[in-house]
Amino acid sequence: MGLTSLVGRDELLDALAASVRAGARLTSLSGAGGVGKTRLALALLNKVAGDFDLAAVVHLADLDPSEDAVTAVGQSIVAALGVTDHQSQRRPVEILLERLQGQRVLLVLDNAEHILDPVADVVIALLTEAPGLSVVATTRHRLDLPPERVIAVPPVTIPEVGATPEEARGSQALSLLLERAGDAGFPAVVEGTPAWEAVVELARWSGGLPLVIELIAAQMGVLGPEKTLQRLDGGRLLTTTARRAQPHHRTLTKALDISWALCTPAQRLLWARLAVFSGGFDLEAAEEVCGRGDSADVLSPLGELVRHSVVVVTGDGRYHQLQPLREYGLRHLDAFGETDELRARHCDWVRRLVATAAAEWFGPDELEWLARLHREVPNIRSAVGWCVATRTAAAVETGLAIVSDVMRTRVQFFAALQSTTCGWMYDLLAIRLENDARPAPTPSLLAAQAALGFTFIAIGDTERGTRHLALCREVAAQLGAESAPPVLFLEGCHRTLNLDDPSGLSLLREARDAFRAAGALADGQMASLMLAVGAGLSGPTDVADEAAADCLADAERHGAPWARTWALWVQGLPALTAPRYVLHECLPAQIAMGDRWGTTWTVQAGAWWRARVGQPEDAARLLGGCVGMQERHGVGLGGLPLFRRQREQAERRIVAAIGEAAFRSAFIDGTELTTEEVYELALRPVGVPGAPLPAANAAELTTAERRVAALVSGGLSNGQIAEELHVSKRTVETHVGRIFGKLHLANRAQLAAWYLGRSGDEPPA
Repeated sequence: MGLTSLVGRDELLDALAASVRAGARLTSLSGAGGVGKTRLALALLNKVAGDFDLAAVVHLADLDPSEDAVTAVGQSIVAALGVTDHQSQRRPVEILLERLQGQRVLLVLDNAEHILDPVADVVIALLTEAPGLSVVATTRHRLDLPPERVIAVPPVTIPEVGATPEEARGSQALSLLLERAGDAGFPAVVEGTPAWEAVVELARWSGGLPLVIELIAAQMGVLGPEKTLQRLDGGRLLTTTARRAQPHHRTLTKALDISWALCTPAQRLLWARLAVFSGGFDLEAAEEVCGRGDSADVLSPLGELVRHSVVVVTGDGRYHQLQPLREYGLRHLDAFGETDELRARHCDWVRRLVATAAAEWFGPDELEWLARLHREVPNIRSAVGWCVATRTAAAVETGLAIVSDVMRTRVQFFAALQSTTCGWMYDLLAIRLENDARPAPTPSLLAAQAALGFTFIAIGDTERGTRHLALCREVAAQLGAESAPPVLFLEGCHRTLNLDDPSGLSLLREARDAFRAAGALADGQMASLMLAVGAGLSGPTDVADEAAADCLADAERHGAPWARTWALWVQGLPALTAPRYVLHECLPAQIAMGDRWGTTWTVQAGAWWRARVGQPEDAARLLGGCVGMQERHGVGLGGLPLFRRQREQAERRIVAAIGEAAFRSAFIDGTELTTEEVYELALRPVGVPGAPLPAANAAELTTAERRVAALVSGGLSNGQIAEELHVSKRTVETHVGRIFGKLHLANRAQLAAWYLGRSGDEPPA
């Protein structure tokens, strides 16, 4: 829920902006719940973001104090800043300290009061080592750190007792109340009428808390101002001698009490039940968790809760509750005696969601699944936390299954969630049950060890990958499942990628075929990809040819766009009989998807290719550019022996062609390129070093792609194009990626230049 305007805050906002621009290190916006701290902080961020290299808001309300909250706070900051780091052995604070060096950064930490000590620990560590960092925290209680400047956010002004209509209109509370009521469709109130007097009293009763004003405006839309005032004890909480005699917390609670009283029993029950969601929810989730098998149990009361401003619906159809309303709902859920049941139902919903994602991501909806899981991280975290807190064998089993399925989708690579997902798994594996026993070996425990082992192997963490392989073998032996597909897959990855042992290839082939026979097509694709990578880099040629062809055919048969980019990547590996240079098709699609993990691998492979075909200067610059990308994107390729060998071979070829000094000079030049410049260098035609982008004819594009190209050239975003063409945003993103690939372009600016520079083409259909 956001107010439509920031009434009464201009002077404070300007002062805060001046302070932050002048270098204030830590500013805490304190005040009662509902006073507008978050709204003010967001306005501040928008006002001064242009003065910083990086600026982000970090939402902390959904973090659980019972977790490793220091790590959770750090991970939230990493995610908010868009920092990717795939080296999971590093703690988030270490990642941030490295990334923040030499930059001016503004962080807004919102709703810090329930985890003050962990927030303070993270903030002081960052402020001490990152001199360009400024932090603004919203909290009901100060952080008590040496550089902290505490700014009390006051309520907006309310009408004086006995104020004239003109004087009353000059108050910020009345101005805001009338504005919000008008936005909700309530007619203008005529001065001098009983309705006017009631509105003035309501503005005074609000205590100047913007959240209370928002709730009153919603109540007025149902009851009118006079009955709303009557429900608020006839305004008896007001005194005749003080403008704000009532405590603000009491005012907020009373306003919530009245909103609660205005709801029907069904609406109250739903309000309380919805509070189990963290980070929002959609209608289907609400029906599944909070309903009782009939959609009418949820749909109608949910609509009324939106009308009462208890729940807000965003443009993407997702629903949210502000933290004070969610906390209020959780208290009532306890009173209803439903907390355990609803937390369990929420956990079951998360379990089904991620199981479906793990089974179905390999297909046309792949990007939608990746985005969905990333969006649901707060709910997944909450469900896993519930499993950890419950400490029963069944809960641990459920939690392991949830995290294993999340990791099976490979979202931890796409969205740089390795430390998050591995942290969840470690929390579950560390549990001792109520009788102090360790959980018994189960298929879920086997899958958990396999998922952890693969994740660590893929990011080059040989030590932990090997450790979890041993644990996986141990569980498999206890279950009599030594030949289970996940075990074969992990063993094959270890031998192929960690040891450069060709015996791993047969294990990967066996795992691939076993996954497919069991209907686990997504897992089969990953085994196929690892087989193609290993054989493509080391041989033998016949295995490399078969594996690369199978991997691409499988991805194209299932229409999985992200998987297809990886299948294209292996087509140019050196051990194939006839490597094909398809990185110009692969890289633009990865760029369009926002896949910083994959683009780093592709740039590296592009450098190897150019070194082989006699473009040593560009190859050296790409190697340097890839180093910069690894630092910015947190991708480490040096831990994988197969990659290390290819890079060393490329370096030897370059030095043989142009000498050590020229290689070093070009390499250093590459490290100074921006990511965008690295992409443009990688997308130059392979045949002629430094040549311009190739000309292309619109006939190469489909009708739909030409329409998308035209709208991109007009400056529309993917979301706006989706609305214009009545398709999903992901469909537009897929079109843009394919356009980039066909035209060998790296970004939207190049596409717009290409489109506007065409001559003689027919307008797009």
